[in-house]
Amino acid sequence: MKKSSYPMRLLKYINKKARQSFGKTRNSTDVCELRRFIGEKLDPGAYLDAYPDVADAGVNPFDHWIEFGLKEGRQFPGLHVKRGAEAENAVGSNWNIFYLENDIVATRLLKTAARIPQSILKQIDHQSRYENAVYACGAHAVAHLRQINANDLYDRDGLDLQRLFSSFETRPYSIIVIPFLVAGGAEKYSADLFDALQSLCATPVLVIVTEQNEKDAIGWRELSILKPFHGAQMIYWKDLCSGPSYSNPDTLARFLNSLRPNILLVVNSRVGLDAVAQYGRGLSQFARIACAFFSLGLNGRYPTYGVAYPRRVLPFAIAFTDNEPMAKSLDQLYGPIPGQGIRVIPPCLRPCDEQQYAARIGARLQHLAKPSPVKNWLWISRVEPLKGTSILAELASARQADIFHVFGPLQADADGMGLIATNIQIHDLVSDVPAADFTFYNGFVFTSLFEGMPNIVLEMSQHAIPMVLAEVGGLKDTFNEEAVVFVKHLDSAKETAGEFSNALDRVISLSPDATVAMATAARAQALARHSPNEHRRHVAAAFLQG
Repeated sequence: MKKSSYPMRLLKYINKKARQSFGKTRNSTDVCELRRFIGEKLDPGAYLDAYPDVADAGVNPFDHWIEFGLKEGRQFPGLHVKRGAEAENAVGSNWNIFYLENDIVATRLLKTAARIPQSILKQIDHQSRYENAVYACGAHAVAHLRQINANDLYDRDGLDLQRLFSSFETRPYSIIVIPFLVAGGAEKYSADLFDALQSLCATPVLVIVTEQNEKDAIGWRELSILKPFHGAQMIYWKDLCSGPSYSNPDTLARFLNSLRPNILLVVNSRVGLDAVAQYGRGLSQFARIACAFFSLGLNGRYPTYGVAYPRRVLPFAIAFTDNEPMAKSLDQLYGPIPGQGIRVIPPCLRPCDEQQYAARIGARLQHLAKPSPVKNWLWISRVEPLKGTSILAELASARQADIFHVFGPLQADADGMGLIATNIQIHDLVSDVPAADFTFYNGFVFTSLFEGMPNIVLEMSQHAIPMVLAEVGGLKDTFNEEAVVFVKHLDSAKETAGEFSNALDRVISLSPDATVAMATAARAQALARHSPNEHRRHVAAAFLQG
């Protein structure tokens, strides 16, 4: 027998206190209830076997555990215990909460391990055909492996299961995993995918937001680009995981496995991509998985998910993108990997109606009929270096008589980006680009260093405004030189700004008829490739056919 960890004098004291003061030092109904609960459910001998020093003292094991063992961190065999803040967060009908003096205790019985059912062993054997690693311990050892209650794993991860499964009404047919609800191209792209799936399948779609809690996402409903999400079943993953487990792909993969959706789309979510990379073989047994990749970054700098993940997820998932150049790059790099292949799903454009566009053409002609010596140029994007703010700063410096109006969320210090010139005016985010009036501006300037297929350009094509665009991403798959003025990036921001300045001069020199013809061509070309009908056709071909 294990030697006692208590001195004999202390053992006698414990024995006396446990016999004389139980129920008096904590004169609480819940103390009695806890005593009754463990007395009815647990084996006193198991506690004495676990702690020989208590057995040596001759003390009642139940009284000892409540008076002393609980404080000392001793575990009563067969009982799962939480105290304090952890106890307050314990959820589910299998937890029993006791309010003791200066303490809160949550307890539940641990299930005794039973033999693994033959049906489970058969599933494991079947899975070994696809992944030999499941028998790493030895085929005959599987039936004797230690079993862990799944609820214990969820508790370890801090996952609020009760709240999680009550967050949506029905099992979803499709799941879209995204990181944020913000004004961004990937977010709009995801919202349009949601809309297309709802329209095509008429079945529930669940949206899982992995990097943002509900409090931080407040205000997203005011963004017109996210309007399709208004009726979505939505889960904020960070709100349901009390600790860092929200970034654990194992937790997310187990949740996805429990829902078994038919379609699983991951757009820019790191934990979602990790879940597919690590558990895609199992998830793909019931779901058609697809992961979005928009670009490869800029000459090895600013690496994107398109660099880090395709090789890891392509064996289990479709790689889809919004532009042809990225699809070609993925095919050259990863095409030989066996899997579902690579698809292009151009982004969706919500067109203005013919009457509204005619009104915008009329307003543009009126503006051109009253030329102003000061030219006003429109720039809309996230305000950050990757969007070509250095080019914008050089362009403003070269054209002191012009004013450049910058709209978008500020992602970096304006001074550090050189955007404090007197002829650069920084404004708030445009929450509803399709409904805005841009007649005041002479043209739209897009200076981004690299892109997939920028949504803002598609939206601006509906505003009867000349567009001067950096030659990036998939823009040339949609527009030609009749519709927009393209500018190539040169070796330096100053040189590229010079090319942009020449392009702005070209726009200014256009006649009113030529300006209207250019704007109208841009609208027609955008609709030909990005209309809602075209978008739904591409979504159906990628996810619902074959």
